[in-house]
Amino acid sequence: MKSPFRILTFALAVAGLFAGSTSSLNAQAVPARQVIDSVPAVRIDSVLDLSTIVERALAASPSVRQAEAGLSNARSGERVATGAYLPTLSATSSALRSDVVSPATIPGASSGNSYSAGLASSVELFTGGRRSADRARSRADLQAAEAIDIAQRYQMTLVAERAFYEVLRGGDLVTVADARVARAQRGLRYAQDRVRAGTATKSDELRARLELTTGQQQSIAARDTLQTGAYALGRLVGADGPIGVKRPASLDPRALALSDSDIIHLAVGSAPAVQASEAAARAADAATRSAKSQYLPDIRLGGGYNWATQSAILGAVRPGWQLALATSFPLFNGFQREDAVSRSLAAADVSRVTALDATRQVRTEASRLISALRFAERNIALAADAVTAAQEDLRVQTERYRAGIATALDRQSSELAVTQAELGLVAARYNYQVTRATLEALVGRTL
Repeated sequence: MKSPFRILTFALAVAGLFAGSTSSLNAQAVPARQVIDSVPAVRIDSVLDLSTIVERALAASPSVRQAEAGLSNARSGERVATGAYLPTLSATSSALRSDVVSPATIPGASSGNSYSAGLASSVELFTGGRRSADRARSRADLQAAEAIDIAQRYQMTLVAERAFYEVLRGGDLVTVADARVARAQRGLRYAQDRVRAGTATKSDELRARLELTTGQQQSIAARDTLQTGAYALGRLVGADGPIGVKRPASLDPRALALSDSDIIHLAVGSAPAVQASEAAARAADAATRSAKSQYLPDIRLGGGYNWATQSAILGAVRPGWQLALATSFPLFNGFQREDAVSRSLAAADVSRVTALDATRQVRTEASRLISALRFAERNIALAADAVTAAQEDLRVQTERYRAGIATALDRQSSELAVTQAELGLVAARYNYQVTRATLEALVGRTL
């Protein structure tokens, strides 16, 4: 049995605890507007729309420039391969003064001076198929470079769109977090009113204040996400600071320009990745033919004409013309021909397998992205319904709580459901836009 002294001591301690809690709550009470204003602001230097972001990202991208350089080199290589069919032309000139002269007397010759100029030309008549193989390889390389350039531009477009929607998602997260803070502030006021009226306990006020603190923390995290995305977007478009985005007119799903089967057929037939791999396989086959041409002789025709002074200098150029037909055929070159053929055959085999795998990969990825896009469309509709239902549930629970029918826990559960539903809608919209952009990058055209 407890003594009266102990019971009195315990009662005083409990009273002191509640008094301390009340003073602490009153000391921590913060006006609604001040809670929002205490969150750090997000720095944005300028706001751009999606088309401007894509344009500037393409202009500032090193990978796009590298693809363009590769395309320029491929065009130059094709010119070189075509020029192999044309004769070469060279001009020469010389001036010589020497005291070493011919003992024979050349009428009109100056004993120590020699001046000459000449033109020379040569053309390959037969190369064993090397020129045609090199030309086919250069054309395939050019086609591969064109496909890589298109693929790189669409990949960069995808990166820019991802960054755009990431900043847009960050802004939506800030909106959701601020709405949560505003709801928590109203809930705190309702709880304080009921505590003053004696119809609720201090626990209700503590729960409401905890929800307000959690919402404010979410708001700070959302602003950090937005600021990080803005700086990343600024670097992507070549700016020195954070860049914001202009919200599109609508984020609702849009119908694709083609049917699902047509998109898959388009991806398999003309996707940049498929075109590049198939062109690389053709270039490897042409390189094999070029290597095998070393087993046949080369035939070259050359000729020229020299203009020169009559000189008595030994070895001086003599005036006149010349014509030569030459052939060369290496009988043995240390197995270099065999090594070149073996390497080219291995490379061609790898290229053919790679092209087939690229086709399968594109078909699989296109099918997956189309399915993901359909799921994302349905998810957006469900998320929007969830937001509507959660908001209505919160309205009902708020009225029940203010009337003393529902508990604070019921209302806070409804508040959390609204926040989760709004976050789900933001995620669904972001997932849809990114999935659609990924499908367009894969196919290599706007859908």
